[in-house]
Amino acid sequence: MPLNKQLYTLSYVCVTSEAAALVCSAIYVLVGMRGWKAMFLLFQQTGMNAMLVYVMAAEGIFAGFINGWYYNDPHNTLIYWIQKHVYIGVWNSKRVGILLYVIFAEIPFWGIVAAIFHRLEIYWKL
Repeated sequence: MPLNKQLYTLSYVCVTSEAAALVCSAIYVLVGMRGWKAMFLLFQQTGMNAMLVYVMAAEGIFAGFINGWYYNDPHNTLIYWIQKHVYIGVWNSKRVGILLYVIFAEIPFWGIVAAIFHRLEIYWKL
């Protein structure tokens, strides 16, 4: 049974809501009951500036900044090299390569940006 189906079918809603409930329950147990707040501090800081992270990540600011620097050819950028040689070259899959790039490059970058803005007490809110 493939997990990636049309949105809003009964099975999709049940699976995703169950997964969200399990994750929220696990975080509640770890943070609320066990007191492991330091482990989730980056999530808290990102959540306090969620609008900034969402808008900037959706506009591709990080990729645009990094892709602005290239060597000899506009297609010879750091992101292209990392995706081609590290992620795609190792895993032999473009989809897995892009997923790993987002998990290990983009998400930590925006977490660090949110932490810097939190330390400077700059918040973007409605």
